[in-house]
Amino acid sequence: MPVAMPRRRSLRLPATCPPLRRLFWTLGQLRAGHNLKATDVATQFEVGVRTAYRDLDFLRDQLRTPIEYDRSRGTFVLTDPTAPLPAVMLSQGEVIALFFAERVLAQYRGTPYEAELASAFQKIQTLMPEEVKVLPDRVLSYLSLDLGPLPLGDPKVFQKAVDALVRRRRLLIRYRSFNSGRTLDRVIEPYRIFNLKGDWYVAAFDHRRRAVRDFALHRIRKATLTDEPYQPEPGFDFKAYMADALSIEKGGRAMNVAIRFGARQARWIRERPWHRSARIQDRLDGGCVLRMRVAVSSELKRWILQFGGDAEVLAPKGLRREVADALSRAHSLYASRRAPSEQRQADANR
Repeated sequence: MPVAMPRRRSLRLPATCPPLRRLFWTLGQLRAGHNLKATDVATQFEVGVRTAYRDLDFLRDQLRTPIEYDRSRGTFVLTDPTAPLPAVMLSQGEVIALFFAERVLAQYRGTPYEAELASAFQKIQTLMPEEVKVLPDRVLSYLSLDLGPLPLGDPKVFQKAVDALVRRRRLLIRYRSFNSGRTLDRVIEPYRIFNLKGDWYVAAFDHRRRAVRDFALHRIRKATLTDEPYQPEPGFDFKAYMADALSIEKGGRAMNVAIRFGARQARWIRERPWHRSARIQDRLDGGCVLRMRVAVSSELKRWILQFGGDAEVLAPKGLRREVADALSRAHSLYASRRAPSEQRQADANR
């Protein structure tokens, strides 16, 4: 028979609500009629048993959950399974956080986990009070999130990449190269699947290049899991692998780069952490000099060129020369040709 849950004088109720994910999981276990011990909560979330007991105290004493300890089974149970479980009240900040999480997930449709993520959000909603369930719709009237157009990948390819990584099996892929535009078969050994600025990549040892390379998952046309096992290079460090890149392109060796920005663009440059090595030197004219140690790549050059005349490469000399040449070619292109509208007008005046 259930008995009153024993009091532990050494434990005090937390001043604030425990993390919601632990409460949601615990309430879900109780609602489903599963045997629940404090050690179950502790094991599931890798917290101490004392923390798990405090969670259960919070459910019983603060949220008035009809929970008691059944000594015969050594588990916690609901004394009234038909009683509605207490609503977990969310702060405005927590609701907004959930809203943005749902918006972000919507941008990543097409991964193997889309269905599971949607199911998880539905379960969270069932535990919310009615007034909170309605609130996200009201949030839509004054908040929005748009990560821009994202490439659509094949969910099966994503799953095959995950399987290859988990099972340590080589992956045969048919890949369309961005640089050459050609589609070739490659054998890769996945080391890490990661998302960068909305795009999914797999960092993998490429047997053709005999080195670790990045493959955009949306450019993989077909993926076949092989039976050939592999072991990652013992010294591979993903953080170190990404350290010198401005974004995704690794380029050559890292160099000290200095770029001067005019006053208008400098305000924007100061707002963002462009790289872990980035340092900003303010100038008296309102501009700034951005200094960072990164790999000099075509990606870096494209990033600089987007600022046009508002950015000047100070170092290294080779990068300065390449950017100047690109700007000169662009100027020549515009100077040697008339815009289509001007050409049509000239033809009409003949």
